[in-house]
Amino acid sequence: MKNITFWLRFSVLNFLLVSVLGVLMRYKIAFSLPIVDQKHVQEAHSHFAFYGWITQIIYVLIIRYLVGILPERQLKKYQILLVINAVSAFIMIPSFVYSGYYWLSIAASTAALLTSFVFFFFLVRDLKGKSDLAKPWFIAGLFFAVISSAGVFMLSYMMMSGNVTQMLYLGSSYYYLHFQYNGFFLFSCIGLLIHSLRKIGAEISPKENNLIFWLMFFGCLVGFGLSVLYMKLPLWIIIAIILASISQTIGAIKIYQMVKRNWGHVVVHFSALQRFVLMYVGFAFFMKTLLQLGSNVPALSQFAFGFRNVVIAYLHLILLMCISVFLINHILATNVFKITKPVTRGLKLLLLGIFLNEAVLGVMGIFSIKYIAVPFAPEILLGVSLLMMFSLLLILVSLRKKST
Repeated sequence: MKNITFWLRFSVLNFLLVSVLGVLMRYKIAFSLPIVDQKHVQEAHSHFAFYGWITQIIYVLIIRYLVGILPERQLKKYQILLVINAVSAFIMIPSFVYSGYYWLSIAASTAALLTSFVFFFFLVRDLKGKSDLAKPWFIAGLFFAVISSAGVFMLSYMMMSGNVTQMLYLGSSYYYLHFQYNGFFLFSCIGLLIHSLRKIGAEISPKENNLIFWLMFFGCLVGFGLSVLYMKLPLWIIIAIILASISQTIGAIKIYQMVKRNWGHVVVHFSALQRFVLMYVGFAFFMKTLLQLGSNVPALSQFAFGFRNVVIAYLHLILLMCISVFLINHILATNVFKITKPVTRGLKLLLLGIFLNEAVLGVMGIFSIKYIAVPFAPEILLGVSLLMMFSLLLILVSLRKKST
């Protein structure tokens, strides 16, 4: 990609805008800001985080992966999709902040969703007959992005019609989030990890890759049931859900074993900070897998979905500590930018901010069991959000393209 520098820097800018919206929400919780509707800002924050930041950078990194596989003329259509997704995402911010779900915000969300459909179609068609370890991960990730849209369409229909039922609303929300977080985002990141490991000479056999893939695929496809255990489900479905969570846990263990076996290659080719980030993300992935497995216990599942702070902590664990950190590190590992002291300082501050954010949310979640409020929690979370925003700003302004 001739304009790879622009798209990578643009993605970091989008991550910064996500953090700005996060600061706005945290400020309104800690103090008063009557002109802002909290729910509308929250909708803008979540939609732009998904489409403006994570989806956008995944598209960019997949296109970069395709550079060595497809001729340049075949890549132009993907770059058009990048522009459409970016424009749609930027329309979401003012439209959701202005009035939440209405015709313009829904139109922008629909355009971004349809872009994922087209991206998926092009990728399947263009990679047909190609053999690569990362290929099934990227295709499956986009497949999950496509099927997650059913949840959004149902939510949009309920919002527009005014016919909202609590059970269907929660089910649709969890359906969308599950196939985005555990499907599109996670599978794409695993594909990027495997591709980067292969580039540094890691030994990963097609058989091992396929085994991990199908364990994770089955776990994700059926694992949605973990989000709706509050419904009265037949015993055979509950058994299938438990098997799916076990399947995904085994897949996660095998990913750890794969990385551990090839750690010698990682030490040689990755910097100390990059290795630390890999362990940081690995810890978040471990915690996510452990909590997901534990949610098979009815009491734990009711606790997790019954307290808002716990849900927010879990979602941030995946979205920020696992997915976002992995992607921002992958941007810096592309070898496009100079890794200067301000960039590494910004990354370290971001890691600290995200860890503190998760720690505070986790403590709030635990205390909420006894309905105990953590003193000055809103102010602390605002300070943490400002730290993350500052760290991303530092990274963005410090990015300098390597001289060729």
